Amino acid sequence: MFEIIQAAITGGAALALLVLAGITLGGSAVGLAVTTPLFVIFSPILVPATIATAFLAKGFTASGSIGAMAITIFMWLFKKITGKNPPKIPFLTPKNPTTEGGEKEDKKKEKEKKDE
Repeated sequence: MFEIIQAAITGGAALALLVLAGITLGGSAVGLAVTTPLFVIFSPILVPATIATAFLAKGFTASGSIGAMAITIFMWLFKKITGKNPPKIPFLTPKNPTTEGGEKEDKKKEKEKKDE
Protein backbone atom coordinates (compact mmCIF):
# COMPACT_ATOMS: atom_id res chain seq x y z
CA MET A 1 0.00 0.00 0.00
CA PHE A 2 2.84 2.34 0.89
CA GLU A 3 4.50 1.79 -2.49
CA ILE A 4 1.31 2.76 -4.32
CA ILE A 5 1.01 5.97 -2.34
CA GLN A 6 4.70 6.68 -2.83
CA ALA A 7 4.40 6.08 -6.59
CA ALA A 8 1.35 8.33 -6.85
CA ILE A 9 2.99 11.18 -4.94
CA THR A 10 6.24 10.81 -6.89
CA GLY A 11 4.42 10.72 -10.22
CA GLY A 12 2.44 13.81 -9.28
CA ALA A 13 5.59 15.63 -8.23
CA ALA A 14 7.36 14.69 -11.46
CA LEU A 15 4.37 15.80 -13.53
CA ALA A 16 4.20 19.11 -11.65
CA LEU A 17 7.92 19.67 -12.25
CA LEU A 18 7.50 18.87 -15.95
CA VAL A 19 4.64 21.38 -16.22
CA LEU A 20 6.72 23.95 -14.35
CA ALA A 21 9.60 23.33 -16.77
CA GLY A 22 7.29 23.91 -19.73
CA ILE A 23 5.87 27.10 -18.27
CA THR A 24 9.37 28.39 -17.51
CA LEU A 25 10.55 27.54 -21.02
CA GLY A 26 7.53 29.26 -22.56
CA GLY A 27 8.00 32.35 -20.39
CA SER A 28 11.67 32.53 -21.33
CA ALA A 29 10.85 32.22 -25.03
CA VAL A 30 8.24 35.00 -24.78
CA GLY A 31 10.70 37.15 -22.85
CA LEU A 32 13.32 36.59 -25.53
CA ALA A 33 10.86 37.48 -28.30
CA VAL A 34 9.82 40.68 -26.49
CA THR A 35 13.31 41.83 -25.56
CA THR A 36 15.03 41.15 -28.91
CA PRO A 37 13.56 44.24 -30.65
CA LEU A 38 14.35 46.28 -27.56
CA PHE A 39 17.97 45.17 -27.78
CA VAL A 40 18.12 46.44 -31.36
CA ILE A 41 16.39 49.77 -30.64
CA PHE A 42 18.20 50.54 -27.39
CA SER A 43 21.56 49.02 -28.22
CA PRO A 44 23.61 51.79 -26.53
CA ILE A 45 22.15 50.82 -23.17
CA LEU A 46 24.32 47.81 -22.40
CA VAL A 47 23.74 47.39 -18.68
CA PRO A 48 19.97 46.71 -18.88
CA ALA A 49 20.57 44.47 -21.89
CA THR A 50 23.11 42.49 -19.89
CA ILE A 51 20.71 42.19 -16.97
CA ALA A 52 17.87 41.05 -19.23
CA THR A 53 20.13 38.51 -20.93
CA ALA A 54 21.19 37.17 -17.55
CA PHE A 55 17.53 36.74 -16.55
CA LEU A 56 16.80 34.94 -19.81
CA ALA A 57 19.77 32.64 -19.31
CA LYS A 58 18.57 31.89 -15.78
CA GLY A 59 15.12 31.10 -17.14
CA PHE A 60 16.42 28.66 -19.75
CA THR A 61 18.74 27.05 -17.21
CA ALA A 62 15.93 26.68 -14.69
CA SER A 63 13.66 25.19 -17.34
CA GLY A 64 16.26 22.64 -18.40
CA SER A 65 17.20 21.63 -14.88
CA ILE A 66 13.58 21.26 -13.75
CA GLY A 67 12.82 19.19 -16.86
CA ALA A 68 15.86 16.99 -16.25
CA MET A 69 14.77 16.54 -12.64
CA ALA A 70 11.28 15.48 -13.74
CA ILE A 71 12.69 12.97 -16.24
CA THR A 72 15.00 11.58 -13.55
CA ILE A 73 12.04 11.13 -11.22
CA PHE A 74 10.08 9.36 -13.97
CA MET A 75 13.06 7.04 -14.61
CA TRP A 76 13.32 6.26 -10.88
CA LEU A 77 9.58 5.63 -10.73
CA PHE A 78 9.77 3.28 -13.72
CA LYS A 79 12.58 1.32 -12.06
CA LYS A 80 10.68 1.23 -8.76
CA ILE A 81 7.41 -0.01 -10.26
CA THR A 82 8.75 -2.49 -12.82
CA GLY A 83 11.88 -3.57 -10.96
CA LYS A 84 14.02 -3.28 -14.08
CA ASN A 85 15.93 -0.66 -16.00
CA PRO A 86 14.27 1.20 -18.88
CA PRO A 87 15.14 0.06 -22.42
CA LYS A 88 18.57 1.15 -23.65
CA ILE A 89 18.92 3.55 -26.57
CA PRO A 90 21.54 2.26 -29.04
CA PHE A 91 24.64 4.43 -29.46
CA LEU A 92 23.51 6.78 -26.64
CA THR A 93 23.80 4.47 -23.65
CA PRO A 94 27.39 3.92 -22.46
CA LYS A 95 28.48 0.32 -22.22
CA ASN A 96 29.22 -1.13 -18.81
CA PRO A 97 32.95 -1.94 -18.69
CA THR A 98 32.47 -4.75 -16.16
CA THR A 99 30.13 -6.72 -18.43
CA GLU A 100 32.32 -6.53 -21.55
CA GLY A 101 35.48 -8.19 -20.31
CA GLY A 102 35.16 -8.33 -16.56
CA GLU A 103 32.91 -11.38 -16.42
CA LYS A 104 35.22 -13.39 -18.67
CA GLU A 105 38.22 -12.53 -16.51
CA ASP A 106 36.28 -13.43 -13.36
CA LYS A 107 35.32 -16.79 -14.85
CA LYS A 108 38.95 -17.42 -15.83
CA LYS A 109 40.09 -16.64 -12.27
CA GLU A 110 37.44 -18.95 -10.82
CA LYS A 111 38.48 -21.72 -13.23
CA GLU A 112 42.14 -21.26 -12.27
CA LYS A 113 41.22 -21.51 -8.57
CA LYS A 114 39.30 -24.74 -9.22
CA ASP A 115 42.24 -26.21 -11.16
CA GLU A 116 44.66 -25.56 -8.29
